[in-house]
Amino acid sequence: MPTVLIIEDADENRQMLRTYLSKLGYQVVEAANGLEGIKAAKLHVPSAILLDLMMPVAQGDLALGFIRSTSELRHIPIIVTSAHPNAERIAEQLGANACLMKPFQLTDLRDLLESMIVTNQTS
Repeated sequence: MPTVLIIEDADENRQMLRTYLSKLGYQVVEAANGLEGIKAAKLHVPSAILLDLMMPVAQGDLALGFIRSTSELRHIPIIVTSAHPNAERIAEQLGANACLMKPFQLTDLRDLLESMIVTNQTS
């Protein structure tokens, strides 16, 4: 069962994503900020990461930069999920695989995850 790490500071967003992804058959790990997210990524080495950009403690861009610079984590597909006006540019510059602007359709998230996890498993 693939594992998805949700790095998101808004409790209601994490809960909604956890419920949806669990129903799709994913194991879900959660972190409320970038620092917790880095620790969770190192501990669980998930199949994919959903990453908010605007969070306390360590912003998403710092977490993304750290993950991409860490050899055992850099292969993990990362989807930035953000309402930040420059999210797509930031995500591209830091090496995210995709960016979904909030609010986004859950079906778009599902389709992205499915394609990224399958692609990553065959690489």
